[in-house]
Amino acid sequence: MTTDLLPVVQVPGQLDLIDVPAIPALVAAKPATTTKLTGLTNHNTDALSGITGWTVTKTTAVYAGTPTAAHKAVQAHMDIVRATEGGRAHGYASLIAVRNKLKELSTGGSHPAVSVTIKRAKKATTGTKTTRTGSPKARLTRKRHNEYTTAELVSALEAAWVAIRANHTEVPAVVIIVGSGTGSKQAKYGHFAAARWQHGEHALAEVLISGEGLKRPVEEVFTTLLHEAAHALANTRGIKDTSRQGRWHNHKFAQLASELGLDTTKDERIGWSPCTLRKDTAITYSSVLTDLKTALIAYRHPEMVAGTSKKNNNNAIACACMCPRRIRVAKAVLEQGEITCGNCESTFEPDE
Repeated sequence: MTTDLLPVVQVPGQLDLIDVPAIPALVAAKPATTTKLTGLTNHNTDALSGITGWTVTKTTAVYAGTPTAAHKAVQAHMDIVRATEGGRAHGYASLIAVRNKLKELSTGGSHPAVSVTIKRAKKATTGTKTTRTGSPKARLTRKRHNEYTTAELVSALEAAWVAIRANHTEVPAVVIIVGSGTGSKQAKYGHFAAARWQHGEHALAEVLISGEGLKRPVEEVFTTLLHEAAHALANTRGIKDTSRQGRWHNHKFAQLASELGLDTTKDERIGWSPCTLRKDTAITYSSVLTDLKTALIAYRHPEMVAGTSKKNNNNAIACACMCPRRIRVAKAVLEQGEITCGNCESTFEPDE
């Protein structure tokens, strides 16, 4: 039996194969950071298989580097394909899908199909000298991102709410959102709304934190969270803590706020709504305040709400109940006594 062998080409000055000294196999060091894509299609993995630095399997692909480096590698390959084969080349559309996933991470965002594994730097002491192996610069944490991410902010607010619930178990779970506090006539730092969201068979309350209020010190932002937690606690216990469509805060609210660690003062327009954070409360939540302060790196500009030039041509006063239903009543009639709503049995109160 004979086997055809390819001829061996001898390069001048090159040692014969038997004379080449044995070189121990080098084990490549694991990269400090790897970027893993999951849930890929066969088209995605086929398109990635030809790019340096990528290791692909059936539905996953791993890049030996950060999401930013992975994004650049894919984009560079796409530029070559487009220049040589055009934008309709085979696999080009699949690369676009992969690039878009990576782009979200490289700009400080997140994507459910992309995960980042980080090799932590290790300390080694030799005599009096301490060295670090691995790449400290490759440690990717949200706090090190220069770009703003809403996810980081909402996560910090949710973590603060969890801490409040840990100390006050009657405070319910809520959906926390960040939005405008100046889109209406009455500016606000936050609000609590019962049963605003639905999760399966469970109704969840909503707590809004205004983006405009994020410009304040972290202690004041956390005070707003505790303020809304007092409303949430009142809702759980079935306590009526406000009137006038939630604007007037009564003594019951002041008691609940005190229970949560706030001091209240009375305002002639809104009752016991103004709150300040006690020193001992700030100490209790010191780690929460630290994490929240890290996330408060942006705030929302107030909206310019145009005033109305329309004037009333009578002496009627706009009033509302808790439904809320609205009526207009002459001042003289309103002064004769309370007007009660037949639906919610609350008193109609002037808007202003």
